[in-house]
Amino acid sequence: MQNQTKVTGLVISYFGNSVAVEAEDGQVFQCYLRRNQALPVVGDQVEWQFEQGEQGTILQILPRHSLLMRGDGHGKMKALAANLDLIMIVMAPPPIFSEYLVDRYLAAAELLHIPSLLVLNKIDLLQDLNLIQERLQIYQNIPYPIVLSSIFQDDTIHHLAAYLQQKTAVLVGPSGVGKSSLINALASNKAIRVGDVSPKGAGKHTTTATRLYHLPDGGRLIDSPGVREFNLWTVNKQDMPQCFKEFAPFLQQCQFKDCKHLTEPSCAVQAALANGKISRERYASYQTLMKQARDESAFDPSSKKNKHKQSRHKYEK
Repeated sequence: MQNQTKVTGLVISYFGNSVAVEAEDGQVFQCYLRRNQALPVVGDQVEWQFEQGEQGTILQILPRHSLLMRGDGHGKMKALAANLDLIMIVMAPPPIFSEYLVDRYLAAAELLHIPSLLVLNKIDLLQDLNLIQERLQIYQNIPYPIVLSSIFQDDTIHHLAAYLQQKTAVLVGPSGVGKSSLINALASNKAIRVGDVSPKGAGKHTTTATRLYHLPDGGRLIDSPGVREFNLWTVNKQDMPQCFKEFAPFLQQCQFKDCKHLTEPSCAVQAALANGKISRERYASYQTLMKQARDESAFDPSSKKNKHKQSRHKYEK
């Protein structure tokens, strides 16, 4: 590769002021950012320029089709991963399994407009398969795709790998559900190696950096401590109903346009709940998340809602 050659590549890891970029031939280069340049994230396609040795300079981030972001509790957003096709929500058998946590992750995925897959891992530890299937039926009815997996059952790993073909996915879920073990099983211990291009003195940081794994049967997995624990700090009350996609058929049927679907009269969502068209478990999660939600959005600071304080009426036809 000659000096000053402009090429495209895939960001596979980052180290603060530099990123590891995988060229089309699979070779990995340490690429630095220009001053005041936007920071690429893992999964980004970038245009970069070869400099010397195995180093280069990032010229620009190419257009993204999706972006996973996390709020910091103060309304500020941080990009975590780009160009995702799927968010894998990984849970494990009880006592770890939690409908509330699942609903929290699903709501975040819906807000980001990224499809979800619910993975129940460690099924070799299940004592009552029928009981957990009853709890999962709520999500199948919505519907959300569900895959059961265990690193000790090759057929389940093959099934999950087939689902991930030609997709770029990220794993999220609480501690103890086996996310790292799943990555090792899916990647067949052939994860890309970025240690050779990490900056000198990076030390422990390189072991915890966000990184991308290529899967033998096609597809990619992105893993990061920050990505694993992303949550809903910045969701607002106006957006929350759209985060529960089974509400969609009823949202336009309420008597009042600003209905929050909690205690308002003539609410079509509450009527659907009473008629069994919305599960009580999911609605309970909605109530809890609404209590935690912000009144205004931090996802779109340029919106008119955030620029102007509009007068609010209790109900607006």
